[in-house]
Amino acid sequence: MKKELFKITAFALIILAFAWICPGKLIANAATKPAKVTGLAVVDQDDDEISLSWNSVSGANGYQIFQYDSTSKTWTLVQTTSRTYAEVENLTSAKRYKFKVRAYSVSGSSKTYGTKSDTLAAYTEPDEVKGLTAKVTSDSTVTLTWNKVARATKYQVYMYDSAKGKYVRKTTVSGTSTVITGLSSGTTYKFKVRAYKTGSDNIKYYGDFSDSCKAKLTTGTAASTTTAGSTTTVSTTTGNTAASGSYIGITKAKSIALADAGLTASAVYDLEAEFDWENGIAVYEVSFEYGGYDYDYEINAVSGAILEKKVERD
Repeated sequence: MKKELFKITAFALIILAFAWICPGKLIANAATKPAKVTGLAVVDQDDDEISLSWNSVSGANGYQIFQYDSTSKTWTLVQTTSRTYAEVENLTSAKRYKFKVRAYSVSGSSKTYGTKSDTLAAYTEPDEVKGLTAKVTSDSTVTLTWNKVARATKYQVYMYDSAKGKYVRKTTVSGTSTVITGLSSGTTYKFKVRAYKTGSDNIKYYGDFSDSCKAKLTTGTAASTTTAGSTTTVSTTTGNTAASGSYIGITKAKSIALADAGLTASAVYDLEAEFDWENGIAVYEVSFEYGGYDYDYEINAVSGAILEKKVERD
């Protein structure tokens, strides 16, 4: 009994001595577990990239971003960052992805991990439409054709309206061609096309517009073909992301616009939002249609304040 007591006492003395000489080694093992990450949201999305943000966790030294692998049916660590923002790149266009984020704290050489966030599902946008061609088939008709976009649900065709000073949607088709009729001879028209993907959440995810394509109709002129010219729609980028962790996110921006209009997502048509920069200010441009009117909002991406609102008859 005395021998066992001596062994226990000796072991305790060794532990105390180790703690006296290397206190950080023992403290490291007692690091506080960070709280579960909340507020995971999509800040912006492109055809090959999804930008995420989440709420800061007190005491966290960094965050791990996980992406679900549908092939192996496992969550894979794809990025580690000290910010509350991440850009997940090299993704496939018009495809659904799932993400989780967890925080970790560091003490000495030890890391303590918090609980992963709830799952966030998000879609990448379809690719930009390429190969838009306009063929004049009569003095009042133009046939448009373009290349197929992988995994796109449908295509929206727009024509420039000089009276309104903007492109106006003419039709939506599931194929890669359409005929525009009722045009005026002696007039030059401009067209552009974009693809969209309808997700399982019934939200439309829009790709970038094609280059614009001109077609001039002249009475008695033989059929002619024109391809997309040099006019290009600039794709949206996230710009300066220094404060991007505090963005409200696309979903919130849409809800702010809908609330202001007194409408719901299920009641409106063509609800969409894009991240942009206006005079150095990060904004979300939200638009939708309802009751024969076009609604256009510009919302501060950080505060959620409505900076501009336009309601015009369609």
